[in-house]
Amino acid sequence: MSMIRSLFAVVLFLGSFKVLAHGEDKPGPHGGFLQMPGAFHVEVVPTGSASMKVYLLDIEWKNPTIKDSVVKVSIKKELALCKAQSDFYLCRFTDQVDLKQKSEMVVEATREKVEGQPAIFQLPLKHR
Repeated sequence: MSMIRSLFAVVLFLGSFKVLAHGEDKPGPHGGFLQMPGAFHVEVVPTGSASMKVYLLDIEWKNPTIKDSVVKVSIKKELALCKAQSDFYLCRFTDQVDLKQKSEMVVEATREKVEGQPAIFQLPLKHR
């Protein structure tokens, strides 16, 4: 039984490094919050209490794009309205949503036809 506990402890220890393995503990190139939901990075930059910019970056945190891309952002059952801009998506919730309230925000993204896993951000957003 102690071998199973030891193995479990090792898996937990190594798994904790995966979260920070791609620089998710540092601000992104636009000062935002990063996650890597697949073969690309998602950077969320709050622009108000209910709005944000969402950048779809390559593996090296560069080359934001909207080409052949889609972004969906939700908090609980509330879906943000996301509109493509020059190289990012501007996403806005209704006034009932406050990004400073404790909650969970899910960003679902496809970057240049490559679909990522849902990126889950803990609200309020803060760098680790």
